[in-house]
Amino acid sequence: MKKAEENTSNKEEKTKKTEENTSNKDKKTKKTEQNTSNKEEKAKKTEQKRTAKNSILEISEEAKDNLNLQSKKYQNKDEKALLTAEDAEMSHEKLQKIKDEIKESRKESKDKVKNSSLRKKLVRNLVITILVTIYFLFIDLGINSIPITAYILDLKTFSVFIAIISIVIFERAYKKDENYLAIHGIEMVVVGIETLLLLQLYSVGNEYFNYILLGITLGMIVYYLLKCLCIYVRYKTKGK
Repeated sequence: MKKAEENTSNKEEKTKKTEENTSNKDKKTKKTEQNTSNKEEKAKKTEQKRTAKNSILEISEEAKDNLNLQSKKYQNKDEKALLTAEDAEMSHEKLQKIKDEIKESRKESKDKVKNSSLRKKLVRNLVITILVTIYFLFIDLGINSIPITAYILDLKTFSVFIAIISIVIFERAYKKDENYLAIHGIEMVVVGIETLLLLQLYSVGNEYFNYILLGITLGMIVYYLLKCLCIYVRYKTKGK
């Protein structure tokens, strides 16, 4: 009986040992599983860290690329702005030069027109001065060379002819609205009045006829010379 009880106790101890061994094995397996799971978690964490680092690096590289692109864009914009500013300055300088050249050409053309008109007026008045002087010289020469009746008839025809010329000049001045033609018409009227005055003095037999004729001739010459001088001074001072 004792042996049987010892055997049963031994069996129970063996079963306990086997159970303890199995439990120890289970614990070991659990530990190994835990270790493996920990390793897997660590590996996952390291991979996550690596992926995070890689993503951060990629993001940083993208950010750098974006920054480089933006900087290049800004540089291009700045360069374009500088080029446009330089182009604007060059265009402004060119426009200013063109404007200056146009102003100079206009001034030159205006000066040419003014000088040509000044020459025309001076030449016209000098020609009229010469013609009036020749007219009164012929009147002076005809006193002794032409008979009295013929001389009186010549003075009458001259006065009528001068009146017709003055009327024609006034008509042209009215049609063309030119002031200088009206002034020439008035001058012709004055010459006609002087001719009638000389006719009256000659028919009366005034002894101062020659002196009066000389004074009229000199007066007309002085008048036209002063007129030419006034025209010249007016054009040089006022440009008219």
